[in-house]
Amino acid sequence: MQTPTYLNRITKFDDNSEMREHSELLSEHLGRFRSTEPAPKVRRLLEKLTYAALTREARDVVTGDRLPGVEPGSALDIFIRDCVTLAAPNTAYAAKLLMTQVSRYVMWCTQQGWPLTADVIFSVRAIDIYSTTANQQRSEGTRRNYRSLLMRVSEVLVPDEHPERPTPLSSRQTAAPYTASEMEQFRSWAGSQLTTLKRDRAMLMLVLCAGAGVRPRELPRVRHEDVLVDDAGILITAAGRQVPLLAEWEEWMLVLLERRPRDEALWGPLNRRNTSNLTSNFTENSFGRGPRADRLRHTWFTHHLAVGVPMKDLLRAAGVGKLQQLHLLLEYVDYRDDAEYRRIFRSEVQR
Repeated sequence: MQTPTYLNRITKFDDNSEMREHSELLSEHLGRFRSTEPAPKVRRLLEKLTYAALTREARDVVTGDRLPGVEPGSALDIFIRDCVTLAAPNTAYAAKLLMTQVSRYVMWCTQQGWPLTADVIFSVRAIDIYSTTANQQRSEGTRRNYRSLLMRVSEVLVPDEHPERPTPLSSRQTAAPYTASEMEQFRSWAGSQLTTLKRDRAMLMLVLCAGAGVRPRELPRVRHEDVLVDDAGILITAAGRQVPLLAEWEEWMLVLLERRPRDEALWGPLNRRNTSNLTSNFTENSFGRGPRADRLRHTWFTHHLAVGVPMKDLLRAAGVGKLQQLHLLLEYVDYRDDAEYRRIFRSEVQR
């Protein structure tokens, strides 16, 4: 009877003392465990902390089957196998599962142009970006599980990165809206972009997400004909719903309508079908620190909650039937002063 691969684990889940002591030295040799003759000290550590600690089945996983989409014997192939070789004896995950998820993640990192080094690939920041931008078609629970696995590998390979609190994925939490001073900084960020197209896109993010509550995935679909300008202001049509634009963003919207070509979306040409992470990719590659589109939408939400827009109308403008995160967004809305509090409730009673 074969020993299952999930038995390659340590009993005390958080005991990384051996790896914490030697991780810096070993991480420098990731991708070279099999291609070069390591120094005696490194060789002794490898024998103690990696292959010798693996079960036969787990060792077969990290040395065996070809990885889909990875050229056998390439630097990428060896790097992935070395990472799993170090991580497997120090985690509670099956070696096969580690190999599958680590290979997917490392391949995604290389597509971003990141170097094959442990301090970059397995940094908390890199895993956080992957967890919040990739695999958007997966459920929240699945993405959370992916991140937990990668964080555990990161704890083994680069323990100095921990602890650091990543961006929450749980539906019981919500991204905070931006403050007035942060929004002013983002106005400057939009104007500082290095090309006309990037400046227009940065402006469009602020106008539509903070000014009309447009969802990030809806933003690239808005066209000239979806913007109505009349004596009552500007009305934005997004995903079939109509939203009045906040007055403070009307001037920028008029500028964009004048500058952007009429035969394409205001965002410009799209070379992808899935637009769910388009804005996050844009801000990651922009000049300076840009905003998150979902936080801009929450800024729009909390503004209207604060000024007292009727809830049914707010839900209509947001394009939702109910607001599950209402109690979380309300944490960012200040209480009225006592006089205003009494006036509002007294008026309500007299209607």
